[in-house]
Amino acid sequence: MSIEVEPPAAPTPPRAPLSRLAIASTVMGGVALPLVCCGAGLAGALAALLGFMALDRIKTSAGFLRGRALAWTGISTGIATTLLSMAWLSTINSLQTAWDQQLAQGVKLTFAAQDDEAARKALQSWSASQNASLSAADLEAFAVTVRERLGAFESMGLVTKEMAPSLTGDHMLTHVVNFDFDGGRRSGALTARLRVGTDAWTPTLQLASITINDADAPGGIIELPVRKKRPTAGEDATTKEVTP
Repeated sequence: MSIEVEPPAAPTPPRAPLSRLAIASTVMGGVALPLVCCGAGLAGALAALLGFMALDRIKTSAGFLRGRALAWTGISTGIATTLLSMAWLSTINSLQTAWDQQLAQGVKLTFAAQDDEAARKALQSWSASQNASLSAADLEAFAVTVRERLGAFESMGLVTKEMAPSLTGDHMLTHVVNFDFDGGRRSGALTARLRVGTDAWTPTLQLASITINDADAPGGIIELPVRKKRPTAGEDATTKEVTP
């Protein structure tokens, strides 16, 4: 009786290694996609580039490399990140242009508020803080004062801009500017508030204050709204200050 002996099983060939470029493409694309709002377009483009390079290496390796699925994942997320980043930047640029126009228009209307009708129109560009009431009469008085002291408003030039974000959504922007009047140039500052209306999809920029530096003005500045001075020692705290 003969005993059949099974031949030994052939050794399993080692599995081809994953392409490092494919791995890097997938990782970079996965990290970049959630950061679209942070300007991750360049990282997305790099992820797509690494993915295409990985596909080329895998093809020319004749089966010694694998990772096509990873490469295509990196390419897809990279292209999506790049396109979304471009759309995001375009939207932000459009909003910034609109905000600059809203601010310039508000300043122009404010300095032109020489009568009650113009002052009421200019008041629509304002959103003063809750503890600083503002009326059309205040705007008219400010515009008349500026014109008497400095002449007609001509233009405004931005020097610096700084944003102070808030968790409550009440974002404030401070602009250091130069005002040009018939009577010459004066430095100053603007504060503005980003607000979202109930019937608007995007925030609008509204003025919160205007300050003009002028040596001939009381206190060296002309401002709107006028900040109330605290009574000093010896003064009746119940007496309200009357602004000339």
